[in-house]
Amino acid sequence: MARVCERGWVWLVVSAILIAAGALPAFPAAAQDPCEGLVTPRLAVGGSARVISSFGVSLKDTPRTGAAGAREVAQLPPGTTVSVMDGHRCNLGYVWWQVLLDDGRTGWAAEGDSADYYLEPVTLGLHMFWRRPDGRAIMHYFVTPDASAEPRASFTVEPLETTPQQAWQQVEIDRLDEALDALRADCPDRLVGSVWEGVDTLDAALQVPLPTLTYDYYPAPDGERLLLARHLTLPLPRCDTVVPEQIGVTQVSLLDLDGTETLLFPYPQHGSVPPSDDRYAPSDPADSRNVYLDEVVWSPNGRYIAFVVAYRDACTSEMCYRFHLYVWNVETGQLYVPGEGRHVGWTNAGEALNVFRLVSGAEGTQAARLFTMRPDGSNRQEIWLPGGAVYVSGEQRSLGLPWNEGGTRVMVANAGMGEVMLFTLSDRDFTPPVALPDMMQPLNRLAVHLIRTDSQYLWTTIRGDFATQNVRTGDWKVLSSSLGPTGSAPLRVRPFGSGATALVEMANGTAYVLDAEADRLTPVTYVD
Repeated sequence: MARVCERGWVWLVVSAILIAAGALPAFPAAAQDPCEGLVTPRLAVGGSARVISSFGVSLKDTPRTGAAGAREVAQLPPGTTVSVMDGHRCNLGYVWWQVLLDDGRTGWAAEGDSADYYLEPVTLGLHMFWRRPDGRAIMHYFVTPDASAEPRASFTVEPLETTPQQAWQQVEIDRLDEALDALRADCPDRLVGSVWEGVDTLDAALQVPLPTLTYDYYPAPDGERLLLARHLTLPLPRCDTVVPEQIGVTQVSLLDLDGTETLLFPYPQHGSVPPSDDRYAPSDPADSRNVYLDEVVWSPNGRYIAFVVAYRDACTSEMCYRFHLYVWNVETGQLYVPGEGRHVGWTNAGEALNVFRLVSGAEGTQAARLFTMRPDGSNRQEIWLPGGAVYVSGEQRSLGLPWNEGGTRVMVANAGMGEVMLFTLSDRDFTPPVALPDMMQPLNRLAVHLIRTDSQYLWTTIRGDFATQNVRTGDWKVLSSSLGPTGSAPLRVRPFGSGATALVEMANGTAYVLDAEADRLTPVTYVD
């Protein structure tokens, strides 16, 4: 056996020498398909893709990894949309596509590896909703950047016939009893013309009908369900002011397309205020609400809903507001209570969130602090904030400055509110501060958004005028496109992904698509 092995070994050596010398033919090994074992490509040239990896995607100058010598062109956070130009290529365990960013940069991005997708194909568009005047239905459309609106299944909202006796918590019933006694004794004339006129007993007051279709709604990212906030409240006159007191509860529920409504939780107007260190000055003396939803922000993956609840409170000798964060897990039905905070920005594709606090210190000082955490409040980490910038409002009213789509950057103010800049969380760095466009002071401003892959600001006035501004140089121009001549005010503006187009929804139910690059407004057309 040993002799046979020795001969075999000798023959292998001799064969190798003869092949090298060309005396024997070489038989090449079958070439291995570099795409074998990798994810099946789903993208297509000419289409669009969106980053779905919670870690983002590194855009390279060649379809190779950094270890193999490729240079990083950009880091694309979750939610970034790109245009697919060329591909695919399989190399070094990844499926690569050449893509175009909205700011004009190009590079190669990995669609996925052997186990996971990092990019998904996407049809650029926005879900748009319109409540019918009677409130019984919410119409649903899918609007694309070419201003076409495709109808989708509408939501039916059933009227809720109920009374304080049936719907209110005991704390509201007790407050109603106390307030009506005081009104009858001190200023009975204030009851004239109200729903409480002629109501002489608490039992009678508890049978007063509540509003049946007074609600706010907040659509899920995929448009397949809505969060409903039904306001089962009534105005209660006060002796010392013409501004009435709101009394009652709000029921928060999820509404599915089939009409199923699932109650999540109610909240009363006169419940206790959670313990708080942060305090914010009132902005609107006419605001009669003690408790309200200041922010409702769905996570991009639709698994969570973040609520920022505003509480009016007595802070020493003056009135103030507190803001507390709650997160609802849509899949499990759990309510998480992370604590104080406001100005929510979802990150890591919806598996983490950022939230600001304004912490009160000694001698009345206040300092902004930024925290990132999982939706349940765990793994909380503080992100150090450099001094000098204005990160969060010290008042009840927010600054109205946006997060970027991936929650990796946030717009902040500088020099009071005269300048703005972008703050990047990963390296705690700022873009250069730039002065606000002349027409975009806070009282005249409806909104500001980030467009063209965070390279431009899109400013909108309450009248419907627009301006674009370079994030780094501050150069700005007023667009000739304006909604002022329409005679209706814009309600909200939402960019299509990270490009230069945006959907503008109007108070009269119409809508327009703004192409900021072409300086063009196109009325939305509803197709069958």
